[in-house]
Amino acid sequence: MPLLNLGGHLKIRDGQILWADEDAHKLLGYPLGALADLPFDDLLAQPPHMPGDPQGTRDGAMQVPARGAIDVQGVTLLDQGGGGVLVDMRAERMEDGCTLWSFALAARGTRGERLGLLSRHDVLTRLPNRVPSLDDLGPMSGVRNAERLLAVCYLDIDRFRDVNDTFSPVGGDAVLRELARRLKTALPPEAVAARVGGDEFALVLSCAGRPQCEAQLQQLLARLAHPYRLQDRTVRLRVSMGVALATHGEQPSEVMLQHAQRAVFFAKRAGGQQVHFFDEAQALEEQQEQLLRQRIKEGIGRNEFILAYQPKVDMQRGLVIGVEALVRWQHPERGLLQPAAFVPLIEDHELVEELGDWAIGESVRQAAAWLAAGVKTSVSVNISPRHLLRADLVDRLAFHLGRFPQLHAGVLELEILETTAIKDFAAVADFIHACKKLGVPVTMDDFGTGYSSLTYLRRLPVSAIKLDQSFVRGMLEDAEDRAIVEGILVMARGLGRKAIAEGVESVAHGDALMALGCTLGQGYGISRPLSPERIPDWIAGFERSPPWRGTTVAEQGAG
Repeated sequence: MPLLNLGGHLKIRDGQILWADEDAHKLLGYPLGALADLPFDDLLAQPPHMPGDPQGTRDGAMQVPARGAIDVQGVTLLDQGGGGVLVDMRAERMEDGCTLWSFALAARGTRGERLGLLSRHDVLTRLPNRVPSLDDLGPMSGVRNAERLLAVCYLDIDRFRDVNDTFSPVGGDAVLRELARRLKTALPPEAVAARVGGDEFALVLSCAGRPQCEAQLQQLLARLAHPYRLQDRTVRLRVSMGVALATHGEQPSEVMLQHAQRAVFFAKRAGGQQVHFFDEAQALEEQQEQLLRQRIKEGIGRNEFILAYQPKVDMQRGLVIGVEALVRWQHPERGLLQPAAFVPLIEDHELVEELGDWAIGESVRQAAAWLAAGVKTSVSVNISPRHLLRADLVDRLAFHLGRFPQLHAGVLELEILETTAIKDFAAVADFIHACKKLGVPVTMDDFGTGYSSLTYLRRLPVSAIKLDQSFVRGMLEDAEDRAIVEGILVMARGLGRKAIAEGVESVAHGDALMALGCTLGQGYGISRPLSPERIPDWIAGFERSPPWRGTTVAEQGAG
């Protein structure tokens, strides 16, 4: 049965019709748009008989499963004139909580053929809901030609949730229908398009080679990127595409779709709105990374991660002003691993949020343990860009601090990368203001390595900036590094921000920094990261005999 012979589609919520397609209006004799907001009961001539329910029931009591679909046979729908239209219906629950009903005239074909067609097609876009098998692809022109390739493509709309939030789920459905229309009109007649997920589509087409395929798909992406007009407003979609290429019969189409799904991950990771072809070596590497990420998750659950603490000091006064928490992985087989061995694997993954939350909680707990031992100090924790933008981060900070009310305000400090502020200034500014109200100061880390902006720094209420260690380490031999350090210090003083120098490798570095007016430092020349139990004795020893003991009283007053 041709797809155009389907009777129509209705979208229902709480017994009300939210949307009906054009065919539903035609079949039931209603003007276009007139079915919206009608009670679904008004279209039912009699309660339909549901499977397992011999008495029948109205839509309000129909038990449509949360997953999968249910078929209802021999339902009489009332047209606008009061006449009856006998149809077979199929219902399935959608992600937004609505129920989508598709129906076909009962007088056409056999009942099994009608319901089979309904089950093989997406009721919203009228596209197939699965990729055809190789046997089903026989009619495609050129697919079985040994000189041509089969391309299976996987399309994923980036951040489609924003469309639903802006235009409501009904508006989002309209955008998906228009995208499906563009797919069908842009592809060659023998190609196949399918909707395989909420905002995910698949394509199957033949091509003479990769260059031709890539050119064709780039044109398609450009067409899909054209504005979609809805409710007197427009929206643009960013579509990422993964592609698997093979000669016909080399691999099942289902396997090729899996490869295309893996390829789209790389397209999205590279920024989205682009085509990425499946590469087996790259996919194998990603598979290994996934296994490592799973091992990291297990490691967090097994308490294999620990924190080391590197002191931050006032070199001029010979005082410890705090410590920075640095995460380490005490791997049972590989030994103690530094952050470079695992952080890059999770920095764009939700695991970085989980590890960051653990580090905050552990740092606060450790500060309370030191306080109980008579040592009062603050602890700073690095926050990843992804973790910083988490909606509940401020609530989590309040939760961790609330567990230890004996701690002083400012005991927890956060460090954010300068590049984070540049990427999403407004969100970072709001976050820093919220932290300030909570008594959690925020420092801008690695300052000078990103695209520094005096305007951004002026408007961000950070309490301090940390000079990147690459400039500090080189300032004794490199005049340019020294000039950069001096310029940042002048900027910090002008804006009323504290400046902390990282990379203090020697007493000479400390002397050079203090000569420029920077008295706060951190680095291997002061101390390497220490285990928590060593911190109290180290603080006592440093303050009893600081490296810069020769500082004069007059110089101390100048700091």
